[in-house]
Amino acid sequence: MSNWWQRRSLKLRLTLWHAAATVVVLAGFAFVVYEVVEHRLAAELDRQLRIDFDLVEAQLDTDATGKIRWQVQGAHGDEGFARLSAWFEVWAEDGQILLRHWPVRETEIKRPLAAPLQSTLRFYTVELEGGFHVRLMERPARVRDRGVIVRVFRDESDMRHTLQEIVEVSLLAAPVAVFLASLGGYFVARRSLRPIAAMAEHAKRISSESLSERLPISNPHDEVGQLAGVFNQTFQRLERSFAELKRFTADASHELRTPLTALRAVGEVALREADHPAISSMLEEAERLQDLIEALLTLARMESGKVAVRLERLHVVEVLQDVRDSLHVLATEKQQTVEISDHDSPTATADRLLLRQALLNIVHNAVRYAPPRTRIMLGAARRGGEIVVAVADEGPGVAPEHQGKIFERFYRVDKARARAEGGHGLGLAIARWAVERQNGRIEIESEPGKGSVFRVVLPP
Repeated sequence: MSNWWQRRSLKLRLTLWHAAATVVVLAGFAFVVYEVVEHRLAAELDRQLRIDFDLVEAQLDTDATGKIRWQVQGAHGDEGFARLSAWFEVWAEDGQILLRHWPVRETEIKRPLAAPLQSTLRFYTVELEGGFHVRLMERPARVRDRGVIVRVFRDESDMRHTLQEIVEVSLLAAPVAVFLASLGGYFVARRSLRPIAAMAEHAKRISSESLSERLPISNPHDEVGQLAGVFNQTFQRLERSFAELKRFTADASHELRTPLTALRAVGEVALREADHPAISSMLEEAERLQDLIEALLTLARMESGKVAVRLERLHVVEVLQDVRDSLHVLATEKQQTVEISDHDSPTATADRLLLRQALLNIVHNAVRYAPPRTRIMLGAARRGGEIVVAVADEGPGVAPEHQGKIFERFYRVDKARARAEGGHGLGLAIARWAVERQNGRIEIESEPGKGSVFRVVLPP
């Protein structure tokens, strides 16, 4: 249950909390109303019983034999019980019934009430036959000089009917009230979270290339405005840190080029004078370091915004031919062939230099990892409203868990692979940056042992 609750949106959770709070408030309010009404109706019923007791006590008398009788006569000479709306009983102090006035005949009473237990004032409720409830009042009284206990009855049907109506109305109105409260809670939650949602959408558009942007602050005095201010301060610190990192990368790469060039020159001179394996190994490492520095400088220039994007209409096949010619010698060394499919020759809106840089890195990556005597196929075609440039190789392929990470900097699929084989892990990162700067994207389709297909998707 906890996991289910945590996976729900904050808007839904606030709505449910509001509905639950409404249920608790309504239940408490209904309980209070029920108790207050019940107390008032019971008090009114007890007040009427007191009045009935006074009327009954005033009309009781004894005859010549000492028997308790009702002294009010009706219109036809009978006892005028009809003038009294209450029922009553008169009991002797020793528990003997002296007089009973019920709405039914004595012979029809199946469950008469027991005698009073004590001679004190009492109010209580009893259930008669058929689930019929009455309210009773017992109180000592005197008829002439004789002590008796008078028990007065009142029907509770009206009071119970009123209380039942309160319960029914509460049960019927509660779902409607909860539903309306839920709608209100959803509306309030939506209005309250709307600035946060807008803030999140704006924050999604901020990347390492656009850290100078800031979140809009509509009201700096409320909690949402304060949160946006904290995020803006974080973005400011990140922007400063990224700028310092880019500056350090560019400066370090630039400063390393001069001593590295001198080191290579000295090594080449030494290699001409004495062909030693250690010198050859040193020159290979120096060349690798030179490639790494050039890649870092390229990334630094790209991220600093110094690389201008000049979009133009161009034939993609011409760029592919240029890439094939540039890598022809490297592919020949590995006995590989780089071929261009001539099925289609579409035009695209792109930057020629950036597209060449991206394709050059992708094809170079294919040449490096594909085994000897294999083919690398290049091609371009129109797919729907987009231009797709494909690079297919017969290399070892990329496992699914690595396909989303190979475009990250310095990420290498096989950590155990020799660096001479594996490269430095910046080529695909540069390729993705170059493609995205042209409003395109890179897709990969690969399966271990069956090669890979890299697709550069460009707008038409």
